[in-house]
Amino acid sequence: METGLLLLVAAGAFLLGSFPTAFVLVRKTSGKDLRTSGSGNIGALNAFEVSRSKGVGIAVLLIDLVKGALPVLAVLLFLGDAFVAGAIAYIAVVLGHNYSPWIGFKGGRGLAPALGASIAFNPAFLIIWIALWLLTRLWSKDVHVGNIFATAVSPFVLFFAAPLAGRLSQFTAPSDMATVAVGTALFVLIFLKHLDPLRALIAHRRSAPTPPSEQ
Repeated sequence: METGLLLLVAAGAFLLGSFPTAFVLVRKTSGKDLRTSGSGNIGALNAFEVSRSKGVGIAVLLIDLVKGALPVLAVLLFLGDAFVAGAIAYIAVVLGHNYSPWIGFKGGRGLAPALGASIAFNPAFLIIWIALWLLTRLWSKDVHVGNIFATAVSPFVLFFAAPLAGRLSQFTAPSDMATVAVGTALFVLIFLKHLDPLRALIAHRRSAPTPPSEQ
């Protein structure tokens, strides 16, 4: 496939992903700047917490899900079974969401668009992440712990489940390792945006009072 066409796919997916859904909806409904409100994250959870509106939070989530799926579906529709183009669209749409040029290269943590894009590209990535998230969520009762653990461990599970992941892909990968590489790239991209919550969790644990039985 021509390099120019791949660059066009990357640019289109990035620009679509860069639309700051949460920022726009919160600004329109409450007049607040999501970059300086709540956690500062431009995503569905912070949009809900800042706006105090379930409608706004759900709208952001659904729009970002669709936003993530659209460029991958466009590749399937117009270019067919083009694995490299699909992978580029898959990564670029999440990259655009996480680092939107319209709001100073700030953005969300990539979970909602990644979910939508994974349904269109390879549901195995989503299945692995959700399974790990549910297990961790049941144990920790903390959303951020679940997000961080599932994102960090998913590449290792994907490596061992590569043949199954390859069969679930909407695109024909040149090898199982190519599928693993794309999934790993996505999880790394999401994990980088969870470094701040990870630091906050570590700082909170360190500052928590020691139980009397451990003193």
